Amino acid sequence: MQPTAPGTPSRIDKRLDGLRGHRALGLPVRFYLRRREQLLYLVVGGWNTAFGYGVWALLQFLLGERLHYLVIVVIAWPIAVLNAYLGYRYLVFRSRGSILRELPRFSLVYVTSLIVGLVALPILLAVLPFSIYVVQALLTVVVIVASYLTHRYYSFGGARHRDEPATPFYDPPAVSED
Repeated sequence: MQPTAPGTPSRIDKRLDGLRGHRALGLPVRFYLRRREQLLYLVVGGWNTAFGYGVWALLQFLLGERLHYLVIVVIAWPIAVLNAYLGYRYLVFRSRGSILRELPRFSLVYVTSLIVGLVALPILLAVLPFSIYVVQALLTVVVIVASYLTHRYYSFGGARHRDEPATPFYDPPAVSED
């Protein structure tokens, strides 16, 4: 799957563009077209969260009695990061940048969150009256919120934002309902 150029409407966006003036669908279509990246980030982020948490929970369940929980976090991490990278690269940010340049930058964002998680998890387990599963879910929410901006402007943003015009290439105006 080859990503489209940043700011270039996809086939789906072009088809949705025809529905901007529709009486019932116009408002949600216009909202999607204006906030496509943020909405897709939430959808892909939801998938990544479920996938990453599922991989971790499965490994915790299978290996939790033999391995320390922090080792299991480290084992699950690269699987979750690769899944996240593919979703964000192709679906959300539509990057055409070099994978050799982007993947290390992308991974650095998650290495930082991994380190924060490895430090915070034992502290939060000692302080909060929740199970390890609930605490890990709470940490995951923090990572989702923080990662959007770092991925947008750091992981995938370097070449993309240098090449973009000052105004968005594709931001369809609202159609007045006369």
